[in-house]
Amino acid sequence: MKRLSILLVAIVAFSISSFAQQGIGEQYNVLWVLNNTSTANDIAKYVNASPEQAQEMNNIYYASVQRLTEALTSNSKEKAENALYFNIANVKAVLTPTQYRKYLAILNKTFYSQQVKFESVADK
Repeated sequence: MKRLSILLVAIVAFSISSFAQQGIGEQYNVLWVLNNTSTANDIAKYVNASPEQAQEMNNIYYASVQRLTEALTSNSKEKAENALYFNIANVKAVLTPTQYRKYLAILNKTFYSQQVKFESVADK
């Protein structure tokens, strides 16, 4: 549980610190990635989610993207952060602690890889 809390704090701190370097849409691109059908299926397999859990996760991804879209239209950093928090909190409610740990690991890796991609594009 302590590791999960530390990982969650790290994700939030990383997102806040790098927000100033990128626009809202780019910063929370991880939510768009999660909403991709093949990505969602791969994550469900990785965390060993049941079909019911996988369906619920897909619903959460879709709702997260809807919240992010609303944040983008109103250009609200706070709403964008809330979309990410919504995703994390609701997925936690659906998965077991072991599955949730795996989910946070893949979420963190996806988030980090998106940041590296943006930085490499900015360097060119």
